[in-house]
Amino acid sequence: MEIRRAAASDRAAIAAVGCRAWISAFFRFEPEANEPDVGERTEKVFRSFADEFYPQILLAETAGVILGWGARDTDADYISDLWIDPAFHRRGIGLTLMDALLAEIMLKGYARASIDTHARNLPAIRLYERCGFHVVWRGEGWSDSLGRDIEKVRMEALLNERFD
Repeated sequence: MEIRRAAASDRAAIAAVGCRAWISAFFRFEPEANEPDVGERTEKVFRSFADEFYPQILLAETAGVILGWGARDTDADYISDLWIDPAFHRRGIGLTLMDALLAEIMLKGYARASIDTHARNLPAIRLYERCGFHVVWRGEGWSDSLGRDIEKVRMEALLNERFD
């Protein structure tokens, strides 16, 4: 598996992986996630994100297949996205991408990193906890894909504890 920076030619694949991962995660606890208009809106959200932010996206790839991706859309200490294609879950891809994202954040001089996720996305929360994150906030936050507020958690990790 290789971690590399995304190129413009990767945008469609980035959007497709993000959409599959989002639908796979959210259909379990957001019943309307399977409605056709939500799927279409989710595709548009991921395509728009990929079009605008592909230079900030790190890809996990093997043999030309994008397995997952992560991004820091503001180039700060906040990880805006971490999506793994459901066909490749539980293979360490999320851990590898998170390590790469956290290393970038640390190289930029930040002492901590943060990430948000759906409060009921327990597999993601467990992954982030394995990476040294802990919950610092729980409340309502906007979901572009659902077009409404959802219950979210914000998690933070102290980087000097992770990389010492």
